[in-house]
Amino acid sequence: MASRLFHIYDIRNMQEPSQRRESSLKYMTRSLACMVNGEGYATASVEGRIAVEYFDPSPEAQEKKYAFKCHRQTIDGVDHVWPVNALAFHPIYNTFASAGSDGTVSVWDHKIKKRLRQYHKFNNPVSSVAFNCDGTKLAIASCYTWDEGEQGARVERERPQVWIKTVGPEVKPKDWQA
Repeated sequence: MASRLFHIYDIRNMQEPSQRRESSLKYMTRSLACMVNGEGYATASVEGRIAVEYFDPSPEAQEKKYAFKCHRQTIDGVDHVWPVNALAFHPIYNTFASAGSDGTVSVWDHKIKKRLRQYHKFNNPVSSVAFNCDGTKLAIASCYTWDEGEQGARVERERPQVWIKTVGPEVKPKDWQA
């Protein structure tokens, strides 16, 4: 993942990638998730950024791609940047959740480029997130993620935990129509 190269395959022909791309993000990719509608994907990096990109190689589609900063906080006047550890798209609404080493989970609407919800801060970094098949639940895994190496592992921390949150209308895009 450190090379920042993506090979995109058409599963009907796995002999060669249909596209080869360099990541829009400058630092190592930590997570990738595909949009439910198949139009594109989101990638997350160790530098607290997410990129939204589209499979269609046409210039019109590529103009829609963008990246943004997230999982950042100013503490005592100092900017802190945490890795984005995981991404998961909602199976119905095509919004997505991001999980960070800052201990937060946010839900984003990639079409309007806005955060819809940020869940309360967990005591440990959030290492993984996943929606269930109908999008009514969000699983959140919280544990030490080795961002601080072996020295960080020696610090007294809460035990790893998995939280299951019931998902409400906060993950639904504002313009959603069934």
